[in-house]
Amino acid sequence: MIEVIKNIFCFPVPLPGSPLKELNCYIVRGGDRNLMVDVGFNAPEGYAAVTGAFKELGLFLSDTDIFLTHLHADHTGLIDELKKECGRIYISEIDSIQVDRNCEDEYWTEYLGIQSHMGFPEAETLHYRDHPAYVGGALTRTDFVYVTEGMSFDFGGYNFAAIDLKGHTPGQMGLFDKQKSVLFCGDHILNKITPNINLWDFNADYLGLFLKNLRKVEELNVKTLLSAHRALVPDVNLRINQLLAHHDRRLSRVLEILSSGKSTVYEVAMEVEWDYGGGHFGSFPAAQKWFAASEVFAHLEHLRIIGKVDLLIEGPMYFYSIR
Repeated sequence: MIEVIKNIFCFPVPLPGSPLKELNCYIVRGGDRNLMVDVGFNAPEGYAAVTGAFKELGLFLSDTDIFLTHLHADHTGLIDELKKECGRIYISEIDSIQVDRNCEDEYWTEYLGIQSHMGFPEAETLHYRDHPAYVGGALTRTDFVYVTEGMSFDFGGYNFAAIDLKGHTPGQMGLFDKQKSVLFCGDHILNKITPNINLWDFNADYLGLFLKNLRKVEELNVKTLLSAHRALVPDVNLRINQLLAHHDRRLSRVLEILSSGKSTVYEVAMEVEWDYGGGHFGSFPAAQKWFAASEVFAHLEHLRIIGKVDLLIEGPMYFYSIR
């Protein structure tokens, strides 16, 4: 437990089975009410960490509201337990839909069906019951309060406004105090690792949204960035430029791979260099193959939307080629 800045405390919540290891959970200590930002997996280890932190600070969940930056289970799963004791639970409406549908087999069958479009061999497809989000996610529906951009949150002497940071998920939201230059950013900007950008559907350019919102944060002159994983970022704009450069390199590499001929998402992922599992996609565990391939899919769709590649559909398989 550390007090990052006045009245804002950070403590680690274990993420069993995840390569991320821990979530940075935050408590903004207020006078009458407190605010907790993100909660962790639906797991006993997470509940013990959260309740232990409240005990250490001498605070009560009954006096606390929860702000969920986005839908991922490592940020939302524990609400199944905490909602029995806490106050309001805030999240964007679009992300709330997938949190509530986490317990539906039909949703997961539909969602992971995209693997057939990616060109996954049947033996390597991920079953939804093995997906970390299904395993660690909420099992019951929640009465959420929907967050919209500009909504005000006054806790602990801070005046936060909700800020749209979509890209990592369809409705990721942050909290920004302009006067004190403090930003809770969820997974939008992380130290050492790059946020995973999935292809959630074909309704938006999720990589394009992510890059746009990186530049949006660059204009905010953030002094204290409160990220959801790993160490805090000391120089926000430097890290933003590193992330922008990473995706420029990834997009160039994808185009280079496609220069040899049309390819499936799976085939492109096999050729991309990775900073995980020895660097080779073929050796990844099934869940990490899913995340990596979905990120490649997002890059390919971004390139299609900006007019650099074409999509060819042959049965269930999606192929991309240089335009």
